[in-house]
Amino acid sequence: MKSKFPNLTLEYVVPGEGTGPTELLTAGAMPDIIMTGLRALITFQELDVAVDLREFAAKHKLDLSTYRKEAIDAIQGYGEKGELYALPFYENYYMMAYNKDIFDKFSVPYPTDQMTWDQVKVLAQKLTRVEDGITYKGIQPIDTVDTFGLAKSLSFIDNQSGKAKVTTDEWKQAFEWASELNSIPGNEPKDPLNIWKGADDFMKDKNVAMMPWFGSRLQTLVRSNADLNFNWDVVSFPSFSESPGQSAEVDAHVFALSKTSKHQDLAFQVIQYLTSSEELQGSFVKLGRALPAIRNDKLLQQFGSEYPLFQTKNIAGVFKSTPRQPHKAHKYDDIVRSKLRAAFADHLAGNIDINTALRRAEEEANKEIEAKKK
Repeated sequence: MKSKFPNLTLEYVVPGEGTGPTELLTAGAMPDIIMTGLRALITFQELDVAVDLREFAAKHKLDLSTYRKEAIDAIQGYGEKGELYALPFYENYYMMAYNKDIFDKFSVPYPTDQMTWDQVKVLAQKLTRVEDGITYKGIQPIDTVDTFGLAKSLSFIDNQSGKAKVTTDEWKQAFEWASELNSIPGNEPKDPLNIWKGADDFMKDKNVAMMPWFGSRLQTLVRSNADLNFNWDVVSFPSFSESPGQSAEVDAHVFALSKTSKHQDLAFQVIQYLTSSEELQGSFVKLGRALPAIRNDKLLQQFGSEYPLFQTKNIAGVFKSTPRQPHKAHKYDDIVRSKLRAAFADHLAGNIDINTALRRAEEEANKEIEAKKK
């Protein structure tokens, strides 16, 4: 940044107590540039902070086709009329890692690229067992039921009524899938109310055969390989049979420009550089951390090149799945998501059935939404 903007000073504001978006805005201390996850962009829109960047893009001759189309489409989904409230910094990807030693132990064929969830479930059932006093689990617990909703691009809110709408056949199917995988006898999560606590079993306990997850875990596997002491590889993220080859909704980190900034033109140029510089984008692509925001086949060919171990893994297979276009985002999405997760945990704990869970999530979400509107 200093070589590009020698007179620029950057101060990084860490989110925390007293430095949340609302507190910063109230205190008149909102940063010029906002870095956030795509799904959290809605928070800054609700605060009327994010600037529509289309005018700046035109002024500075930024060709939006420079970026990955799915990332731009996803961001524009947060506008009513194609507004561009951010630019993508990098795009997360999905993959499924597997423990080859467990497959070898039980003479089960390895998973392959572009498998469906049906096929993965069959493998998980075959591999879930107790052997020599060790409980082997076919698949790592899926941490949140909305993962399956995102894998189907399901909406949380009815955009006409502005109310939660999850008592649908599609959401019921998502619940059923999440429930089936987490309810394979012997494969249940340790703590139904805190499913995410089982997320490290694949690497730490080494008793989980398959781990579908964000690609960030792939970099963790490579960096920790010397300490893992088991043979592993990766395949593309599973898909549903009705949408073969598609993983889940686009997920990205983005940069937005604050309306409160006194240096909007310069701040936009910084964002433009951060999101379109081939050198900078290449730095995390070479680490295998994420996909670049820009369309660049040459960069993708360097994926994970900082770690020779990447070259021994099925990295090409990971990119055989493509992300889904996202549902229409709504400012109350996160309210519904939190209610869905709580209701799903209660269902897994055996307290309520799926229909009751969905109905409760919808009712509780709508109560909170109504309270927000007052």
